[in-house]
Amino acid sequence: MSDQTLAMMKRIPAAELGGPGSPEAASCSAAAIAMLGEAAGEGFRMTSLSLDVASHAIGEGMVEVATKVDKRARSVVFASLEARMGAALVFSAQGLFSLDR
Repeated sequence: MSDQTLAMMKRIPAAELGGPGSPEAASCSAAAIAMLGEAAGEGFRMTSLSLDVASHAIGEGMVEVATKVDKRARSVVFASLEARMGAALVFSAQGLFSLDR
């Protein structure tokens, strides 16, 4: 397994995640699955997802999402992300992907 780290940054309007109120788990989950899948790459399917969503209101504006590949091997990829609005955490996620055979 390699310690290869690939970081990607994206910005999402808070309204797409449930803002200006508390973030919605379903919206955060959909965003996490899409971004982690993009980081894992084609040919890999998600086998596990861990998601933590904040309970505080996130307001209006843009949420910055940092996605990275934590470990990559021939048949598995571990990827994670953090979504923040300023210093406040909106949601975080970790995904495990395996080669789609």
